[in-house]
Amino acid sequence: MKKETKEWLNIAKEDKEVAEMTWKTKRYVYAIMFWQQAVEKVIKAYIIEMVNILPRKTHDIDQLLQQAKLNINELNIKDTKEITRAFMRTRYEDLSRQYYSDKKKVEPLIKQAQIIYLWIEKLLKNH
Repeated sequence: MKKETKEWLNIAKEDKEVAEMTWKTKRYVYAIMFWQQAVEKVIKAYIIEMVNILPRKTHDIDQLLQQAKLNINELNIKDTKEITRAFMRTRYEDLSRQYYSDKKKVEPLIKQAQIIYLWIEKLLKNH
């Protein structure tokens, strides 16, 4: 595994751990923000390792999945637009309260992020 891939995976793992801690303490805004970041970074690791190019400088999960040539249809996830929006919305207090103030609003997005993260992590481990 390339050095750069390992670096991205380490950062992704740290973001995942923060996401899990903030979920447990019911800080849902931060949980979804850090899950988005973990997914973004694990995809960037995949791009470096498997596609052998530098990933785009973007937070857009759909764009990164396209660059990685990954198809999430097999995961029964239609799109990742809401995960991408979550990162932007969490940066603004009024939007973060409107969209991510309680567990019911955040949990479906976190489940999606977890599925994508674990899937890509497994693909890299099986490489």
